[in-house]
Amino acid sequence: MHYAITLPADYDMAIIRARVASKGPLLDDFPGLGLKAYLIREKGVRGSTVNQYAPFYLWASPEGMGRFLWEGGGFAGLVAAFGRPSVRRWAGLSCLSGPSSLSNVRFATLREQAIAADIDPSGAIAEAREQLAIEAVREGSCLSALAVDPTDWKQMVFRLWASEPPEEAGSTYEVLHLSRPGVDGLIAGV
Repeated sequence: MHYAITLPADYDMAIIRARVASKGPLLDDFPGLGLKAYLIREKGVRGSTVNQYAPFYLWASPEGMGRFLWEGGGFAGLVAAFGRPSVRRWAGLSCLSGPSSLSNVRFATLREQAIAADIDPSGAIAEAREQLAIEAVREGSCLSALAVDPTDWKQMVFRLWASEPPEEAGSTYEVLHLSRPGVDGLIAGV
């Protein structure tokens, strides 16, 4: 699950940093949450053209997501502060750990790619899983996840990094906080 709140160009991102510092730890033990990365992009930094607050979630259960979004689990505070953003959801396919520890996460990348309309998606998904396994062991990688949205047949690769990610990894975000109460249950082989 992901949403992005684009803020005015002159918005003081210190406000977001303070908000995450005070509220981020509230989800460190949230039932049903695998992982939440509190992400920002700042205009003029790492190629960003916008100021953006863009949290990314990997849910361990649909009940946890529901509890967060509409059962008083925290989303209401965000809506009160910024209005209700559009929330994107994908079906999770793979989640792999990398050689760097999640304790060292500093950056995240998101890369979206359309699956061609004229092909059976099974081949594209199998290829994407193989590529994810190759990328997951790259130096500086902490976690790599693959998901697909069958509404518009797009695949999403989400990665967490301990060091500056390569440009081809996708849009780069700074990670302000990482809540990961159920991440071990998401990672293959754990």
